[in-house]
Amino acid sequence: MNPINVIGIKPEQAPKPGASTLKGRALRLQQNDTLGQTLSEELGVSNASFGPGVGIPVIRGLTGSRVRILQNGIGTHDATSLSPDHALAIDTLFANEIKVLRGPETIRYGGGAIGGIVDVSDDRIPQRRAKETVSGTIESRYNTNANGTHSAFTLNTGKDRLALNLGGFFRDRNDIRIPGKAIDEAFAVQQLGLTEISNASGKIPNTDNKSIGGFTGLSWLGDQVMAGMSVSHTDNRYGIPRGSHHLDPNHLDGLETILPRLDDIAGFEDIFGPQALFPNIRVNMRQTRYDFKSEWYEPIQGIDSISFRYGLVDYGHTEFEGGLPFTRFNNKAGEGRVEMQHNLLHNLSGTFGLQWIDRKFSALGVETFVPETKQLSIGLYTTQTYTLNNWSLQGGLRFEHSQVNPKENELKLRGSALSPVPLPDSLDFQAISASLGLQWNPRQDFTATLTYNHGVRPPDIQELFSFGPHLSTRSFDIGNVQLKNETVNMIDLGFEWKTARASMRINGYYNRTSDFIYQRNTGLFYEVDNEVIRQRCVSVAQCVSMFAYDQRSAEFIGYESSIDATLYQLPQGNLSLTLFSDYVRGRFVNNDRSDVPRMPPLRYGSELGFGNPVWNMALRYTRAEEQPHPGTNETSTRGYHLLTVSADYQLKANQWMDLWFFAKGYNLLNEEIRNSVSFLRNFAPEPGRSFILGVRATF
Repeated sequence: MNPINVIGIKPEQAPKPGASTLKGRALRLQQNDTLGQTLSEELGVSNASFGPGVGIPVIRGLTGSRVRILQNGIGTHDATSLSPDHALAIDTLFANEIKVLRGPETIRYGGGAIGGIVDVSDDRIPQRRAKETVSGTIESRYNTNANGTHSAFTLNTGKDRLALNLGGFFRDRNDIRIPGKAIDEAFAVQQLGLTEISNASGKIPNTDNKSIGGFTGLSWLGDQVMAGMSVSHTDNRYGIPRGSHHLDPNHLDGLETILPRLDDIAGFEDIFGPQALFPNIRVNMRQTRYDFKSEWYEPIQGIDSISFRYGLVDYGHTEFEGGLPFTRFNNKAGEGRVEMQHNLLHNLSGTFGLQWIDRKFSALGVETFVPETKQLSIGLYTTQTYTLNNWSLQGGLRFEHSQVNPKENELKLRGSALSPVPLPDSLDFQAISASLGLQWNPRQDFTATLTYNHGVRPPDIQELFSFGPHLSTRSFDIGNVQLKNETVNMIDLGFEWKTARASMRINGYYNRTSDFIYQRNTGLFYEVDNEVIRQRCVSVAQCVSMFAYDQRSAEFIGYESSIDATLYQLPQGNLSLTLFSDYVRGRFVNNDRSDVPRMPPLRYGSELGFGNPVWNMALRYTRAEEQPHPGTNETSTRGYHLLTVSADYQLKANQWMDLWFFAKGYNLLNEEIRNSVSFLRNFAPEPGRSFILGVRATF
């Protein structure tokens, strides 16, 4: 008899500790304009919004340089870790699967992943031979709030061992509508001491957004070897919600005495026009990315695969104020990874890997606050899993070296009375991280996990070298070259129970972080026009709050829990109920035990669903409590009720095409929602009532 080789079929693996995956119908219904909004319904994940064009995932209260955002296993290398007003260079409609990792697997990705990982997979590099001559998807959706449109397509083709993927997207929306006023006037009185401000009602001005992009990927797929590459480009232009630097009509230093007499300002637009009085801050972002991937399957017995991945990213964006370019951000980075996956010993499998990142970053212009800086990091790591009967032991170890070289020898503001800050020629950081996880499956429907993570993160470029005003975030950022490594020790205990009609999941965790790096609100204000520091703000238009990077030990304690149950099984479909809740509290552990700023509130709620594999309807209610622990010199946020509804229907149009129709209503109660994890919560609430209608064709 001729032998038959079966390739790629493996027994179902036990769930990895701290990992969750969003895919299929659930992903399609949650997809939104930003990654943060797409994941906002996931347990332990919040959306750090900065207007509708920006949304960054917050995992268990951590974001920025502590959460790595990956695209097919390689970092996005945009500017999101630098500042909360910078958008991700990812379009969510391309995503086939989104993984959120918090457990021992984070050791593979370095110190920047100590808070977790979000990996967006979109298969832009083909990984399998084309079954049809041409296949693909077309999707288009419309949002009634701000008349937003979002469309994308993918096209897959190939012949024999060659496969080609193409994709493109277009997104456009107007200013976001809200139920109340844009600026929280109670905040203006309490924090800024201002009783007269220029405010908008019913919408947030300058929040329109337009972006376009696409990719192409080509692969050669052999029996044991594949090699492929892709090229992608993204252009994104969006506005920052007002409340940023502008002239205040209530404080025009005498100009207000002649303004009312001018019936026609033609010829005086530069002095008295809207852009002079209220200059918009706009961000023009672009990124070109080259990705390479190669894998060698089962080269020898005991080696499952040897893989190589490399991403080369050329990112830049310009921030405009009143149509004039103020700051240019550039980030050119190359990230590579070589991994070997093995099963050399009985019941033992794992990974050995090498990762490196070569980065050149700068933020130059009128607002220059980060000098041109080179950063090189190299990491060696291994993760191993040993299984015995119904026990599984996972461990990981990583050695990492990071070197940072600023081009300038001092930080200073042009024309400012502030003293220059000297810079070292080079800063070197070494980090050793380790993880350990124990998983127990006493029966097929029950899993218990206990994990311990010891992660070390070197400080990022902006944390070290920031020095100057950043008008988009209404802040004056001050770096600290004396910062040390940040060290996290986290224990996570979880239980998961699944049966045919019900499932339950609960995780509790404790995180103790030594030398936690954070932005401390100094309580002082910097007057941008006069370049002076004041203890009190004289105008919402003239001053920005001063934030200094500092270190204090902190602790985080929290949980995530959910219960899913099928209440009734009916001929038309199943009636299901989901109960969920998550919470995290962050506090500094020494001195006054003050609160870590911008933590998500306690959330809980339920979802009632009814449907079958063809159609489905769901009603979801979320209650977010007040956040009374905002941090020093920060403002608390009120609780809110969030009601959403969704419905979808799958239709087989013909033998070549399937259609999927969907609709979703968001914030049906039209509540004013101030997002506690957002830097801009007092200037831009979340969108009001909106409905999303869409169709997706698969052929």
